[in-house]
Amino acid sequence: MPAPSKRDKQSVKKFEQNRGERSNLRNISKNFYRAIESGDVDKAREVRDHAQKSFDNAASRGLLHSNKASRKVSRFDRALAKASAPAE
Repeated sequence: MPAPSKRDKQSVKKFEQNRGERSNLRNISKNFYRAIESGDVDKAREVRDHAQKSFDNAASRGLLHSNKASRKVSRFDRALAKASAPAE
């Protein structure tokens, strides 16, 4: 079996670095939707602001596609608007 190339080593290293950030993004999403489900709109608004910054930063670094980041933040906005709207 041949020795791994430099590109192979680099991709493994980047994968390990990015794994934590991807996990963090998933945790932010979970925290947001948990806050929405529990009815804590203030907490959800706070998490949403943090989420927008995190997703935009990840998109600018190439961790995920910019359209995906925008779509996620847009869905957060819609869920927040729905949760904070007065019930009829």
